[in-house]
Formats: sequence, structure tokens, C-alpha cells
Amino acid sequence: MITVLHLCEHFGGAESSLHGVARAFQWWIPLFEKDHFRIILCSRKAADKAALEMRKSGLNPCCLGYGKHDPRNLAVLLRLIKDEHVDIVHAHGFGASMWARIAGSACRIPVIVHGRANYGSVPWLMRPIERLLGPRTKYAFAVSESTRQFMVQKRHIPSDRVQVLYNGILLDRIELVPPGWAESFRAEQGVQPDEKVLGVVGRIVSHKGHLDVFCAVRQLRERGQNVKLWVVGDGDFLLELEKWVAEHEAEAYIRFLGYRRDVLNVIQCFDLQVFPSHMEGTPNTLYEAMAVGNCMVAAPTDGQGEILEHEKTALMFEVGDSTMMARMVERALSEEGLAALLRRNALARSKDFDGVQCVRTMEQTYERILSL
Repeated sequence: MITVLHLCEHFGGAESSLHGVARAFQWWIPLFEKDHFRIILCSRKAADKAALEMRKSGLNPCCLGYGKHDPRNLAVLLRLIKDEHVDIVHAHGFGASMWARIAGSACRIPVIVHGRANYGSVPWLMRPIERLLGPRTKYAFAVSESTRQFMVQKRHIPSDRVQVLYNGILLDRIELVPPGWAESFRAEQGVQPDEKVLGVVGRIVSHKGHLDVFCAVRQLRERGQNVKLWVVGDGDFLLELEKWVAEHEAEAYIRFLGYRRDVLNVIQCFDLQVFPSHMEGTPNTLYEAMAVGNCMVAAPTDGQGEILEHEKTALMFEVGDSTMMARMVERALSEEGLAALLRRNALARSKDFDGVQCVRTMEQTYERILSL
């Protein structure tokens, strides 16, 4: 039996119900071969709103509970590794991977660093640490090629030690809503038959680009487009978004739906889904939109630009360009043949990202590492 400790920065943050990696944990962990792998899940930060959501789903995560640079993290982590007879630490995030590599060296056990996004730069306090630990990192995953390049160039991990591993999703669990459900739910939310619903899904944090979508939707309505926007998710930037909506008297066409456990159903109510992030990895929401055949308009941020292709699987716009975004949305809504093509191609492309293979690759990597 191989015991693997997955250590991440947090599961969602103070105001967010679930971070992307936390959602992945929910379907990753039950998929590991129980006869061969024992998985322990831990957050570097204290228990948060997302940890409670994970416990509701049957997981039982633990928490170190200290700040990113607090040395008490190391003491608690060393004790956890010893008490649980951990064989491998699989770390996600800057602070988590720092303490994991130090603890792994002290305990003489392997550590995998899992890069979740291309952040553009490394926090200045972490730069000397990454320069020291990066070249000593023996195993690493990246959620996209863009993230892999970031890990090599900015985190100083040798190129031949970083493997791209797209998360994907569990395709066999994607279910289409029953006939009439989407129409009924749209009506419950006040959508008229002649209105188009745009959707943006994910944690509500500043770098996700929500304000860009708001500006694009406002432009569309000024040009006579009968569109509404649904914002699905929660997070600490929500008050800023609500303030913008109030200041621009946009309550009639921008609606906050909050965190939804039935998000896979809700996204099937969209006429079009928007991916406006300024900074990203390869979001689970993208895989989900593809798997239900949604029409998409997206910025080419990180993995989004690797997976999507302009005019084939989505219409693309430059990061932060709300005017170009509005033009792409208008085009997708007005050209029915193009929208249908984008939906078909996105659905077909989703088959390349079965999350089961992601888990199997992790299992094979664990076994290979321990056999060396």
C-alpha cells in the first residue's frame, strides 16, 4: 500500500466554497485504486468554507493551519508524515510545495510539485526559495504547457522533470438535463423566451475577469442585444461586482446565482459561456462546458489557449479586451451555423480529456518513483 499526502494551499479561501483543485480532489480521490493507494488530503491553511463543502461530499481533509512562511508548518507536517507513514507528498501551491520539499528532504521521501497555473511571476518572498528548491525538485506536474514553462523559467525546475498533466473531468458522469428542465429553470430566473443567457462560472476573485464580461454585456445591450448574464460562483471579490452592478443600474440583466452544487445542470441553460480570466490554469469549468457542448467565447489564457482553437471550438478574444469580447459574443449569437459548429467541435474535443487517465498517470508516477 502506497500512502500519498496531497498538500495544497487551501480548498477555497475565506469566501469561496471550492477552489478548482479542491473540486478535482472530490473526484480524484475516489478513483485511486484502493487496494494500492491510500490518499490523505491536507490544506496548509486553516479549515475554511470549502473544507466544510468537501466534508459534505464524504472527504475528510486535515489542515496545518499556519501562514505561508510560518515554521510551525514544518513541525506539523513532519509529525503528519511520520504518524501516517507517508510514502510520497504531492504538493499544490507555493507555500505547500515549499514546506513539502523541505519536509520530504528531512524525511527522505519523494515530493511531487504540481503547478496549477501560469502566474506570470513568483511572489518576491518566494523567489530566493524557488531558486534554492527549484533545481532540487525531482518530480513535477503542470496543468498546461504554459504552466510548465512558468515552472521551468520562473520556479527554476529542470525542464526534463516537469510533465504536462491536464486535469480533465469524469466524462462518464456528465449527464444532460431532462427535456424542459433548462427552459423551466430559465423561467424561474426571470428569463423571457426571446432573451439570451450568457454565463460565467468560477471563483469570484479579481483575476477571473468578471468586470470585463460586465462591460461587454453592457456594450451588447447598448447595441440592442437582448442578453442577460448569470454569474455562478462565490468569492471575496463579490462585493466589488455587486457594487459595479448597483452603480451601473445593471440589476435587470446581471444576476448572481452563487455557488451551485448542480452547476453541471445550470451551465446547460446558457446560450453561451464566457471564459474571461486574466490568470488561469486549465479550469475544470472549461472541460465541463466542452463536455455538455456549450458554445464558448474565451481569452487564450494559459491552458484555455492550448485546448481551444479560434473559430473551431470557440471564439477567442484578447485578455482584458471587453470590446473584442462583445464582438465575439455578438457573432456567436447571430451566426447560428457557426455556433452549432463550435458546439459540435467542443463536444468532440472534450473526449481528449478524460479525468480517469489523469488519475492513472498519477498512480503510475507514484509507483515509478518508489521503484527507483
